[in-house]
Amino acid sequence: MRLSPLDIQHADFDSGLNGYNKRQVRDLLARVADQTEDLLRDNQSLKDELKKAEQRIEELQTAEVELKRTVIAAERIGNELKENAKREAELTMQDAEQRKEEIQRQIESRIRDAKAEIMRLEKEQELFREQFRGMLKAFERSLDNMPVHNRTKSSD
Repeated sequence: MRLSPLDIQHADFDSGLNGYNKRQVRDLLARVADQTEDLLRDNQSLKDELKKAEQRIEELQTAEVELKRTVIAAERIGNELKENAKREAELTMQDAEQRKEEIQRQIESRIRDAKAEIMRLEKEQELFREQFRGMLKAFERSLDNMPVHNRTKSSD
């Protein structure tokens, strides 16, 4: 089960002689650590996907340059071949441009999504840190407020 910030904020531990139940606290911290690790892994995966998409754009731009060179070479051929090649190149360019624009739109959408996810994760991480600090402070206060009992053996 995925922990929400409210789950963490309202975590309740049994208390005993030495304060909160250490096993319960450790279990919660382990779950928080696991989920944070999952979020970081997801974040890295999104970054990797973005890098692949950027490489794909670069490949398409290189292909576009190569296509333009092909068009120039075709213009040097006779008038009839020149006109046919020019029409084909224009159609190919339009198609390549449409594909490029579609891919760029998809990539920009993924980039926006990835940035939004990163921002959400950063906010969630900051909220977790604030809540965790609050929990630690509360724990510290509870430790400070615990009476200290001197145990001495009674003399018989």
